[in-house]
Amino acid sequence: MTEKCLILDNGSHTVKCGWRSDKSPVNLYNWIMRPKDRRRQFVGTQIDGCQDMSNIHITSPFQKGYLLNWTAQKTVWDSIFSDPLKVSPGETHLIVTEPPLNFTSIQEAWDEVMFEEYGFRSLFRCSASTLTAFHYKQTHTDSQCCLIVDAGHAFTHIIPYHNGKQITAGTKRINVGGKHMCNLLKELISYRQLNLLEETYACNLIKEDVCFVSTSFCEEMELAKKKDPSVLCEYVLPDFVNIHRGYVKLPDVTDDPDEAKKPEPNKEQMIRLSLERFTVPEILFNPSDIGIDTMGLTEAIVYAIKQCPTNMQPHLYNNIVIIGGSSKFQNFKERILKDVRSCAPDEFNINVYRPEDPIVEAWKGGQLLGGWPGYQNIRVTKSEYEECGPSVCAKKLFDSIPVGVNNT
Repeated sequence: MTEKCLILDNGSHTVKCGWRSDKSPVNLYNWIMRPKDRRRQFVGTQIDGCQDMSNIHITSPFQKGYLLNWTAQKTVWDSIFSDPLKVSPGETHLIVTEPPLNFTSIQEAWDEVMFEEYGFRSLFRCSASTLTAFHYKQTHTDSQCCLIVDAGHAFTHIIPYHNGKQITAGTKRINVGGKHMCNLLKELISYRQLNLLEETYACNLIKEDVCFVSTSFCEEMELAKKKDPSVLCEYVLPDFVNIHRGYVKLPDVTDDPDEAKKPEPNKEQMIRLSLERFTVPEILFNPSDIGIDTMGLTEAIVYAIKQCPTNMQPHLYNNIVIIGGSSKFQNFKERILKDVRSCAPDEFNINVYRPEDPIVEAWKGGQLLGGWPGYQNIRVTKSEYEECGPSVCAKKLFDSIPVGVNNT
């Protein structure tokens, strides 16, 4: 009988959860959302039933990238486990992700909740970067090294791996993520056009729809000054009556002015965006723009590689893997390739790989791990936890999946 294995990629923004046999995971916000009247809360798949997202109050289980509100998190998990997936923990093996460099106290709470409150048969806990590195190793068998760039919601991590083992000396964190970009966009729009400081949900959609990474910042600024159509765009905001999701308003290209469709007055509320579109993602490459004293993404990638053994460095430059929601920005891959090429030694090849869907790449790594022959040796079973306590988790669940050259 095939074991039931559940993969739970528990991000601070979205939860990607599904069985190992599924083609794709259930992808839901890791939030509890309450409308203005606060009379009802929406969790998991219930969020689709919330008709008015204006001024909605969002409760996240995560604070500064770490899981601290366990009551809220269990509410989200209960919703996912009961409705879309119908999980029976006592019959299920669990692979779950946690933030890199997680605190020991939080890890112990993870193990306690999963074993004592839910009662899963076994547990393997690691970072999304580790599962991505495992997936990359299994699908690129000639590559023993890779550098994972995880551009997440709260942080951006740069982590080098060798045969599935994390190289701690080269691990680097940038305290900038999708949340900081959303907050900056809210401030820019609110200061210049319309007060959207309480519209986190809407601003996050605006960011995803219109923002892009600049490959030539000075040239983009000149285009913005000239109001060039390649930079300038109009965005129609949702009113949650006739328009439930905002969208980019396309320019009218009709030659005949009599046939041009005229917008109906008071039907659409629009904002105009130009330089905000590329200055917001730019803070990932230059955090000092918003007063964060840390190195930018390109500098951090080069720094992380230089902390690794000399013989690994050319292989790491040649196997840069980018994942996370922010990696979906237009020109994100090209910007990293261009900037790293200018900083790396001339004799090294630079290759940046972005999966087809960088958001679910870690979940796919969990799929492969669930069927890997060595998986049974690295997971912690419930009987082991009951016999040895949390110490067995601390001993076995280190943030690596050691794999041999021959993937055995």
